[in-house]
Amino acid sequence: MQENMQELDNVSRKILDDAEKEKEHELERARKEARDIIEEAKQKAAEIRREGKLKAWQKYKEVLNIELSRIKSELDQGILEYKINLIDDVISEAKKKLLNMDREDYKKFIIKSLKDLNIDSGYYIIGSEENNIDGEMIESIGDFKKSEEKPDFKRGIRIIKGKTEYNISPDALIDSNIDDIRMEIASYLFSGDGDKE
Repeated sequence: MQENMQELDNVSRKILDDAEKEKEHELERARKEARDIIEEAKQKAAEIRREGKLKAWQKYKEVLNIELSRIKSELDQGILEYKINLIDDVISEAKKKLLNMDREDYKKFIIKSLKDLNIDSGYYIIGSEENNIDGEMIESIGDFKKSEEKPDFKRGIRIIKGKTEYNISPDALIDSNIDDIRMEIASYLFSGDGDKE
């Protein structure tokens, strides 16, 4: 009987040893699975962080580009306004200088204007505030006669030939060609501005 007991103890120990080994084997398998799951989770987390950083960087660049475009547009608009004001100032100064021509230069201006317009006769009206022109000057230039009409303008002269009226004054000359003059001034003042871009 003692032999049976010993055999039973041996079988029990073997069962317990096998159970312990199985338990260790299961624990090791569970630990390995847990390590694999943790490693996979770490890789996914790193990938999500990389994607998040990439998306954040792309969004940052997009917002930065939009903001830079807005700032550049505002600067371009400011520069354009400055250039327009500068051109207007140059035109204004030119008008002032033309309006302050001496009598002889003014006569030359009128003679050239009449020649360019191919006018050598007609009726004339002198502007109400014109100081550089008088009837004697106009009549010495060609076959011009004083009109009975009262002036409805301040500077220069108006020549009436048939049904056509010609307004001749430095500021009228500038105003009639203002777009071409602005283009010429802009070209002169700002040529080469765009080469830096």
